[in-house]
Amino acid sequence: MKKGFSVSLAFLLVLAFFPFRVHGSENDVASAAFSQGAEAFRSGEWMSAVFMLRRAVAYPENYNQETWYMLITAEMYAGEYRSAFQDAETYLKSFPDSIYESHVMYHKGRALFYLGEYERAVLLLGDFCHLHPDHEMYAAALFWIAESFYATYNYKEAAPLYSRIVNEFPDDPKAGTAQYRLGMIAQSEREEKLLYLLKETGEEYLAAKEEYERLLKISGSDGAADIRRRIMDLQMRNAELEKKISELDGENSSLKDELSAAGRKISDFQSRNDEILNALKMKARTAEQFLQKKEAEGERK
Repeated sequence: MKKGFSVSLAFLLVLAFFPFRVHGSENDVASAAFSQGAEAFRSGEWMSAVFMLRRAVAYPENYNQETWYMLITAEMYAGEYRSAFQDAETYLKSFPDSIYESHVMYHKGRALFYLGEYERAVLLLGDFCHLHPDHEMYAAALFWIAESFYATYNYKEAAPLYSRIVNEFPDDPKAGTAQYRLGMIAQSEREEKLLYLLKETGEEYLAAKEEYERLLKISGSDGAADIRRRIMDLQMRNAELEKKISELDGENSSLKDELSAAGRKISDFQSRNDEILNALKMKARTAEQFLQKKEAEGERK
């Protein structure tokens, strides 16, 4: 069993047992803050979760790895990347042996990406991959490293990482987006080649015109045959270049259609992913209700 899976299971159990932690202490400010933060977290109300969990960890009884991990996760979902990064640093110093350590390290690297600190993101996520080669987020970490290179137009470094994700982790949620990025890189390379050929064609045409005028002045009518042969050669060269441009333009158009289809697939996948997340929330809520029922039955006995 992968470490990441067991951590996720443990975290769901923590969510399920929230009622026991706050039961009987509704008047306590610390417990109330934690309870409200946990409820907002379960409901996906990320900004509210950040606000209440931030209050909760200010109290000693809530200063533990679970509450801090929930806060960092909520901050990432809420787009509070600077706070998430800072809190991740605090977490890793305070709970170095935590079962959530690897996940927090991953969040920290991803936060750096969203903050535009791409070099630091590459280094941190590279360390994550080195330390946790069997982690459930390994492919995702590779993806964000590739995205960091892609964001700085370093396609030479990004492309092999995207290819690894597609080939080695075809069932990973990031595989579809990685394939899409490979298509974008291929399109960019084709566009660069197209621009180069257009430039070369223009230069060939100007060179042909200048050469024609120069030879005509030097040779006069006696050199007409040589001039015609050279002009014909240049025209053939231009025709070849124009054919290549036409072929590349057609390939580019087909690639754009493929990328558009890939984009739609990614959107569909994200919708399905949202459905799965909602299903997990419902399971957590069902588990909570079941435990509350059992607790009530125990009290009646």
